[in-house]
Amino acid sequence: YPVHLFLSREGYFKKITPASLRMNAEQKYKEGDALAQSFETSNAAEVMFFTDRCQVYKSRLSDFDDTKASALGDYLPARLGMDEGESVVYMVLPGDYRGWMLFFFENGKAAKVDMASYETKTRRKKLTGAFSTKSPLVYATYLPQDTELLLRSSASRMLIFHTAMILSKAARDTQGVQVMTLSKK
Repeated sequence: YPVHLFLSREGYFKKITPASLRMNAEQKYKEGDALAQSFETSNAAEVMFFTDRCQVYKSRLSDFDDTKASALGDYLPARLGMDEGESVVYMVLPGDYRGWMLFFFENGKAAKVDMASYETKTRRKKLTGAFSTKSPLVYATYLPQDTELLLRSSASRMLIFHTAMILSKAARDTQGVQVMTLSKK
């Protein structure tokens, strides 16, 4: 059956049916929290949660209970058994594991990792080494196909590039290639 997914910045996850969403579309969050990502999909789909500790947690949406918009939802660090202080930074629906994950790091490098490298034959929930630990992660995104992106530095410099220029790697922990040269400041 169809469901709507909501992930908050502080790691609360909600799976809501369209009928329940029509009754009350106003989402409830803790004070200071807000929506980070939302998707429409089916209850049979698989979901992956990337964390700030370079790990990824995989789960089936059917493992989560349906909630209402007025509820806070499931707190993912507790629900998925994450390490102390670990938090979710990005959620993706892998589907048939086509496309890439694109990671941007603080040192100006970007890594393009094949989604197929996150596919497992068994129902493992936790994969370590989801992305490189050499530099702090700034941004992550899923790319179903190559596209053009705009990068902006804190010094207000901008760069437009096509993601096909970055070679994809099968190794999840690749440190990436230099995309933007950063000044010492």
